[in-house]
Amino acid sequence: MENLELEQLQAATAWDVNGEKLGNVTQVHLDGATRQPAWITVGLGLLNTRENFVPLAGSRLDGDNLYVAVSKDTIKDAPDFTVEEGLSADQEATLRDYYRN
Repeated sequence: MENLELEQLQAATAWDVNGEKLGNVTQVHLDGATRQPAWITVGLGLLNTRENFVPLAGSRLDGDNLYVAVSKDTIKDAPDFTVEEGLSADQEATLRDYYRN
């Protein structure tokens, strides 16, 4: 994704590759090297309490809807990180390996 406005991403509703609604984007995380939006988090699970990292690679924004390139099941099984101020380089590498970006 190129030149996405953070405000657009933060206000978006996320949908998986199969068209299943994931929920509202809760956070946008920047790539540690490029400082461009690279990850979003969405709340999944019981009462949407677990924040799940989803790659922006291959996704598209259509109005208020963000269509990501991975399935909900893949997202649910992703490594679980609690992050307040951005991903560490190791966490980002783990996520990239998991999603094979």
